[in-house]
Amino acid sequence: MVTTNSLQTSNDKKEKERLEKRRAIEKQDNADSLRLDKVLQDALKIANQNISKNRFIKKYEVSPDSIPVSVEINLDYHFTKTNPHLIIRRNEPSAIYIDIYAKGENKFEKVISHEQWTMTYVNDTIRDINGDGLNDLVVNWYGSSGCCLKAFSNVYLLRKDKKAFSENFEFINPTFSPNEKIIRGVCYGHPGETEMYKYKWNGEKVDTLEYVSYERNERGKTGKVIISADRPYGDEFKTLKLLNSVPTEYKKIEGYDWFTGSGYE
Repeated sequence: MVTTNSLQTSNDKKEKERLEKRRAIEKQDNADSLRLDKVLQDALKIANQNISKNRFIKKYEVSPDSIPVSVEINLDYHFTKTNPHLIIRRNEPSAIYIDIYAKGENKFEKVISHEQWTMTYVNDTIRDINGDGLNDLVVNWYGSSGCCLKAFSNVYLLRKDKKAFSENFEFINPTFSPNEKIIRGVCYGHPGETEMYKYKWNGEKVDTLEYVSYERNERGKTGKVIISADRPYGDEFKTLKLLNSVPTEYKKIEGYDWFTGSGYE
């Protein structure tokens, strides 16, 4: 027979174990943070020793607490022809850290700090993503959990001062069209059952232009295509247009086959 006292004792023991586990995790996280911050500060010291230059690169490895970290210090005109930026990369077994600094007259000012799990990281690129003539930072990664297509891009837009950057924008399964200032993509969902989206850059905002989905009835797809201002759920959903086929502009985007379900049946 389980008594109230024994049940309380068991609950207290579980709570104590949970708190001890949490404290251990927090302690390790703090140690990791201090270790990685020291690696970054040491890299900054090297960069500051070369601040008189506009181009400088150095690569090396360190192993604080026996954990290997690859470091790259790269000062160059990465984003514009007039304003150099310093990029410091720290790669360790579990994560990749990208820190970017604008170069001033006698100091570096941090403008981006991005962390990405190694298991999800795909690549990162410097390119004009929004069609304003300025190069931006794009970090591409792939989700580690979930059932469906989940290629993500985090975008940091270079501002007009050619030094600072916007907060990051996150897109799922995007195809960027800088000439149009448009982003088209496929939403999260099962093949043949999800929607496509169309966004437009509006300075440091993104406007939703439309969603594309298949019309369905109790038998499934009707063969018609719905253009709407919102995803096809809820009472506020309204059809803007009903078409006989998907607009041509969407047929070449990444993940279009996922939207149609072709090859996934």
